[in-house]
Amino acid sequence: MQNSILVLDDDIHVRESLVISLEDEEFDVFEAESSEEALNFLEKNHVDLIIVDLRLPGMNGTDFINAANVKWEKVKFIIYTGSPEFSIPFDLARIHNVSKSVFLKPLSSCDVMIDEIRSMLG
Repeated sequence: MQNSILVLDDDIHVRESLVISLEDEEFDVFEAESSEEALNFLEKNHVDLIIVDLRLPGMNGTDFINAANVKWEKVKFIIYTGSPEFSIPFDLARIHNVSKSVFLKPLSSCDVMIDEIRSMLG
């Protein structure tokens, strides 16, 4: 059975680029452009991992991870941000299923993120 991934990013170009790269690696991939859309999706669908942009319209990525982790505690999270000064806040760092690696946009290659995904889904 293939692992499923949700890509949460409001930038369509970033989102679709990631979706294509992940599909090439044989993952089932879904996408959402807002936290609210992602939460609605999760109410009806199972995913194993979510790649989360932090700067989103409405609910930000940090609040999304905290909310989603409460309801779907087996889902894993990877942070993907354009903020080079970002470090994982304490409330996210203490959640065991949030990657300790922060991925900065744009990725020159998805290989490092794909390695982290495979490690987390191990």
